[in-house]
Amino acid sequence: MSIRTTLATLLVATFALTSLAAPAAAAKRVLFDNFHFETAGNADWTIDTDQPTPLPTQAAIVPSTPRTYWLGAISSWGVDLVKRGFTVTINTTAITYGNAGNPLDLSNFDVFIVPEPNNLFTAAEAAAIKSFVRDGGGLIAIGDHDVSDRNGDGIDSPKSWNAFDPTFEFGVHWGTTGDANANIVQTSSNVNAAPSDSVTRGPEGNVVALAFHNGTTFTIHPEVNPTVRGEVWMTGLSQSSTTGIMAASARYGSGRVFFCGDSSPIDDGSAQPGNNNIFDGWAEVADSVLFMNATLWATRRPAPAGDVTPPIVTVTSPNGLLVEDWKAGSLHAITWTATDAVGVTAVDLAWSSDGGATFPNVIANALANTGSFSWTVPDAPGSNVRVRATARDAANNSAADASDGSFTVSRWLVTASAGSGGAVSPNGTTGVAQGGNLTIAITPAAQFLTADVLVDGSSVGTPPSVTFNNVTANHTVAVTFAVQQYLLSTNIVGSGVINRSPQSPTGFYGFGTSVQLTAAPLPGWAFTGWSGDVTGTTNPASIVVDANKTAIASFADVQAPSVAVTAPVGGEIWDVNTTHAVTWTATDNAAVDSVTVEWSAHDTTGPWLPVARALANSGSYNWLVPASPTDSALVRVTAYDPASNIGIAQSTARFAIIDNVGVPSGPAILALARPMPNPARGRTTLHFSLPEAGSARLEIIDVSGRRVWGRSAVLPAGASTCTFDGHDEQGRTLGAGVYLVRLVTPWGVRRTRLAWVR
Repeated sequence: MSIRTTLATLLVATFALTSLAAPAAAAKRVLFDNFHFETAGNADWTIDTDQPTPLPTQAAIVPSTPRTYWLGAISSWGVDLVKRGFTVTINTTAITYGNAGNPLDLSNFDVFIVPEPNNLFTAAEAAAIKSFVRDGGGLIAIGDHDVSDRNGDGIDSPKSWNAFDPTFEFGVHWGTTGDANANIVQTSSNVNAAPSDSVTRGPEGNVVALAFHNGTTFTIHPEVNPTVRGEVWMTGLSQSSTTGIMAASARYGSGRVFFCGDSSPIDDGSAQPGNNNIFDGWAEVADSVLFMNATLWATRRPAPAGDVTPPIVTVTSPNGLLVEDWKAGSLHAITWTATDAVGVTAVDLAWSSDGGATFPNVIANALANTGSFSWTVPDAPGSNVRVRATARDAANNSAADASDGSFTVSRWLVTASAGSGGAVSPNGTTGVAQGGNLTIAITPAAQFLTADVLVDGSSVGTPPSVTFNNVTANHTVAVTFAVQQYLLSTNIVGSGVINRSPQSPTGFYGFGTSVQLTAAPLPGWAFTGWSGDVTGTTNPASIVVDANKTAIASFADVQAPSVAVTAPVGGEIWDVNTTHAVTWTATDNAAVDSVTVEWSAHDTTGPWLPVARALANSGSYNWLVPASPTDSALVRVTAYDPASNIGIAQSTARFAIIDNVGVPSGPAILALARPMPNPARGRTTLHFSLPEAGSARLEIIDVSGRRVWGRSAVLPAGASTCTFDGHDEQGRTLGAGVYLVRLVTPWGVRRTRLAWVR
């Protein structure tokens, strides 16, 4: 109920009272509860302040008596019931049933109305109410919205009613914290219009709507109580919906129950002084029609006169005489036969886990006598399970029969196992109800990984978990683990190799493996140290692979470049201020970074004078011969690599520098210059010099070592020339090719080359 500070505009429905029933010889009796904090806080859910018998006397009530005859927010309900021939009383004590010493015992009444209880019923009270209804009494259960606690004990009416019936024996769950539509404001005309429905189509008239001002809704459970039905649904919902129900009804045993999720409709605006946050919901959209019809429908019916014979009932399945193993969560038919001299009005089913000693577990109540009920077997494994059927007739005579023997309720078994190096959860054997789900989590231990997962004997790879959905069979999960593998990467700076012990084709090692690393330099290189995850200069070095790691070996270039001067090689006569090619070869195990060319006029005694520095290693440099005549010239080539290693080579013999071709400018020397021209065709001139007067012989030799031409003479000291016309000693024309020119003297031999073309 919404607490309002102003009175709402009221929609007052009018209806005739011409059909009021005359009081019977034994009037039906209604008990309104006021023992469960129905007037706590700003609530006033009572028919009068005089209790247990309201005053003025109800004997004076006539059809014209105003609804406010008594002082209480629901006095109109009490007055209207008296006008219908009922007597009304207010309960002020703990609820009992069958206690002859309690004048307010439920056995003395036909209908029990509980308007918004605000604390929990005791177990004895709950049992009393259920027994009262089972034996034919009527119950009107009124609640309110979620978090409507009036007395501050943490319990509101939805929580109280849910605790009263946690297994839905009456077929209803009240919406509370976490449920949808647990606090709605709505006027709904979505009313059950079935002509046979005495709650919405009863003696008071047809229900057209129901107004909620902050109320909760129901979820009904016909699978537990097949008689439960919706009476009013939220606007827009299908009447087949089991949720969003604002009012409902059900049978239980021989009795009847009506439920409403809001107390606003029963408020008539006539509360006690001080409780003025009220309004007349009793008249709004004629809500009173619904509650009066429901009270009349729930009232205990008289038993057929003289019927004292109980029904005959027999449970036919499960009977326990055969080996019966029913899986938890599976559907099985409970079957029975039940007959009665007048007629079986209801059948209640219950089950026992102690071989039939007790039957505390409700399966369903108030079933029609169809002879069969589809039971979802509870998830409560045991080997001493039995089922009992209780049949009742209209006179509330009852008889029961149970399974002749016990049967078994069991679960499907999922067995999970793990090898060393990890765990599965849950481990071992876990029972799962039919249609249930189970997830097996797989957790490798530190430094391990999942190697393989077998489900029912077949590999499914290495998932982090295995889920069985809608279980309908036994299953197995077997997991193996392996040591976590980590990558050991190796890199080289310079030139060399890293050898490992033990070897690994992939580079991966199991956690904790100790690996010896040996750095082996290539020729010309030297190991200098480790970096990365291995440091120092120790070789070999060791590393423990407990994560992905890297080892870097550094090698230094310690080999000097290899250098050779290929021109001049000695014996050349180069004129000053002419350009001649200095050629060389220079190689290195890494690379030749630069080349320096120098020359000396005095053999190796120097000084060495620069020709060119920081040359690229092209192998050739065109040198402008300086004006420094000498017969003892040498060229030196120095090659440098990036590590500053140095390789040095010089001409293999002296060569001459003269100031004019064939005319030494200084002391006479033994020298043989390159033929001019060279390459030659038709004619070339051979230039040479003798250190003293004497004999000399010039020879031209082919590649086979055969002399093809020669001239001898006695000559003075100094420069001389000789012309070669291209014919050998037999007068034949010289063939194209490369020939050796040789000067033979008493002072030594000089050589050069001639390229002859045709």
